[in-house]
Amino acid sequence: MRNLSKKRDHAFMEGRIENKNLETPNVVIVGAGPVGVLTANLLGMQGIPVLVIDQNPGILEIPRAISLDQDALRALQAAGFGEEIAASMPAISGIELISPFGGCFAKINAAGSLDCHPRLVSIYQPDLERILRNGLKRFPNVQVWSECTYISHIESDSNIVINVKCKESVCKVTTGYLLGCDGAHSQVRENQGWVMLGSSYKEDWLILDVTNLPEQMNKVEFICDPKRPVAHVPGPNGSERWEFLLHEGETKEEMEKPEKVRELMKSWGDVASMEVQRIAVYRFQAKTANCMGKGRVYLLGDSAHLTPPFAGQGLVSGIRDSLNLSWKVASVVKKTASPEILFSYDIERRPHAKKTIRLAVLLGSVIMTRSKLKAVVRDFIFKLLYYTPIKSYLFDLRIRPENSFKQGLFLKNKKIQNASLLPGSIFPQSTVRLPNGNIQFSDDLLGHSLCIVGYGTHPLDVMDANSKQVWERMGGKTLFFSNQQRTYKSESLQPCAEDLTSTFSTAFGGLDRFVILRPDRTIVAVFSEENANQTIVAFFKIYLGQEQ
Repeated sequence: MRNLSKKRDHAFMEGRIENKNLETPNVVIVGAGPVGVLTANLLGMQGIPVLVIDQNPGILEIPRAISLDQDALRALQAAGFGEEIAASMPAISGIELISPFGGCFAKINAAGSLDCHPRLVSIYQPDLERILRNGLKRFPNVQVWSECTYISHIESDSNIVINVKCKESVCKVTTGYLLGCDGAHSQVRENQGWVMLGSSYKEDWLILDVTNLPEQMNKVEFICDPKRPVAHVPGPNGSERWEFLLHEGETKEEMEKPEKVRELMKSWGDVASMEVQRIAVYRFQAKTANCMGKGRVYLLGDSAHLTPPFAGQGLVSGIRDSLNLSWKVASVVKKTASPEILFSYDIERRPHAKKTIRLAVLLGSVIMTRSKLKAVVRDFIFKLLYYTPIKSYLFDLRIRPENSFKQGLFLKNKKIQNASLLPGSIFPQSTVRLPNGNIQFSDDLLGHSLCIVGYGTHPLDVMDANSKQVWERMGGKTLFFSNQQRTYKSESLQPCAEDLTSTFSTAFGGLDRFVILRPDRTIVAVFSEENANQTIVAFFKIYLGQEQ
């Protein structure tokens, strides 16, 4: 898949249209930002023909999103981006909330790793986008049309016809699914008649991105000063960001003047010695679309939800959208699943996006208070909470909503005794050892299909002929995790992976237990040997739309 012609490579890099022998795309993505291009990569890995349409000539060379968490890094891993991503994203050690009255009143620990990835890293968004776009060159079935504008679409039972303006001409593209990744002012969303619900902050913020700094900090600082709250965030390669809350009456034009920026930055040094990447005034928003998708049209990222930056979850939420939806669309296109499974996207992702936004709004209220009295009370309460049992919840990043669902595409079977795994939650990742001695991340063994994972017994040893047949029809695979002390009876001739860290031993809560996993690592069901076949068949009926 790498032997693309030089002509096609050049067209891709320069953003020109190259539509000779273009296979009719199964999916059209509007918007070539990080969420749109990541989705194209995930669909490309499934062999789905994709067309990405973007009105810009190329990558916007300005910093925007500045951090990612382990969920986002795990999604990037699923799309085939490993060492290159890790090398460009330094870890952030923690978050400090600092008051002018009593100094640091809260420290949130972000050090260490979770699911084999740092819990928080800083990014330079243009570099991330370059990596994602270069990844598309792996797939001859994925193309990008730059400097083209999506205008409208007409949806029918069998397809979608999209009107696209390229240069001075308008062309029609027929496809199966339309994914709107076209940002806060989404034309796809508007044409669907869906609206954003929520509020805009009344306060505006001055965003200042600089580079060429002699010392690199590795923590986030929120200066919670009622006179002027400030956020100070590290970026990669000697870059940093400051966000200053504007006072009432201050204007965009006034705040973006060099002399005003120098005044604001005097506590951190002479801005003249720094290389300024961006100065801009923004108004943060907390909004969610009233529908994230149905039928043949779906919204992802900022098209679907707008999150204030205080929780660092804006781009992360869009990446979660991408991982959740892409495999479902691919399964429907390949006819291994019913189109009905696509309804689960809105059911799963919209409530979680709302929870994330509520957290960001809450943190914003703590950081942005303009009342001196409220600030003093806040400082006292947080210092008091440090000595209570909820300390770890507040100060160990556990305050973020878990990436789990109450409703969606999974079975609500009973909890297995001693197991921490629950349907609708995310399966952990750890390092495992293969029979040849190689050490590998467990996600890399799961691949891009449905998977039944057994612990203590291979799934094939407990599946009857019927469940094996339906599992094959769904395109599923099987995998076996072991522990060192166990002697195995499996005659399946499939190699096992050794649980090196006891992560899965703890998660399964015992031997001879199984989970059904979706490609986005969401747990469908947790079950024991006696329930194996009925559980597999029950999910098959839902997946193929045979059960109402």
